[in-house]
Formats: sequence, structure tokens, C-alpha cells
Amino acid sequence: MGENIIILCGDGSIQDYVSELATRSGEDLGLVLTAIAFEDEKVSGGRIEEDRRYGKETFQTFDEPIFIGSAIAQLAGHADAVVVDSLDDWAQRLLMRFPDDPVELDAEISSLTSVMKAGMSDLLLLIKKPEFVTGSAEHREMAARILTSARELAGTVIDATIEPPSVLQGELPG
Repeated sequence: MGENIIILCGDGSIQDYVSELATRSGEDLGLVLTAIAFEDEKVSGGRIEEDRRYGKETFQTFDEPIFIGSAIAQLAGHADAVVVDSLDDWAQRLLMRFPDDPVELDAEISSLTSVMKAGMSDLLLLIKKPEFVTGSAEHREMAARILTSARELAGTVIDATIEPPSVLQGELPG
């Protein structure tokens, strides 16, 4: 059964730390990146799928700005660990995609929690600590809502805004 790990970030890059943490789960690594321009998003379920460096390792990468639950599930079917970078960016993209549709917002958050419950592989979810989330009040609220939902299912929570990173809940894998 896979572990759910939340990594609380700041404004700095923690890719090296996250990639080292992911390799504790095994060698087959997946990465879901939410930061893709909407005009670059492929239609009808297509995703950019390629091996890409992230930190110190190579990951099979999906660029997916909205439907991260299905991207995670695809990767978790074979990967030892899947990294999602980042849930606060995803929150903003959900609000842009579904500005007046709370049902769709709920459905996407449910898709994330569903793959967390499935535990198909270790899942490392990056999200900025609330004090680092910028943007509108609605964006900050959505990021906080996602963090709350994910944290309920996380076995481990790490504060990576300090050096060295500190485990706030649970313990490090491997």
C-alpha cells in the first residue's frame, strides 16, 4: 500500500530534496506537473508524456494542469512513487477552468482524494504553506481547502520551508 506524503514548500526550489525522497520508494518514478499554459494543453485526454529530469532524477512526466487524478492513476499503475508539483498551482488552474462550477471543483478534488485512498504507489504532493500562497483570496481559500482534504489522507507531512526539512506528522519513507 502506497504512502501519501505532503511536502509543504515555500518559494524556493526543492526539486533535489523531493527527487531524493521519491527514490526511497524505488527506481520507477512518475511526475505530474500542473504548470502548463492552457493553450499548450492537449485535447481529448492527450498529455505530454516524456522522461524528464526533475531534481537529481529522471521521471516519466505528464504535464497536466487540471485532471491530475487521472494522471496520477496512470503513473501509479507502474511507478513506485509519483510526485505532483504543485497543488497550489493546481488550485489556481481549477478556479480558472471552472470559475462558476462548484460541482466540477468538488469532482476534481474528489479525484485527487480517490487516488490517495487507492494507495497504488507512494504519492508525494507538493503544496505551498498557506503563508506562501499568493494571488486572490479565492485562490488562497482553494489551496487551503485542497491542503485540508489531502492532509486528512496523508501519513506523512513534511515542512520543507526550513533547513533541514522537518517531519510534522508521520515519518519519512524508507
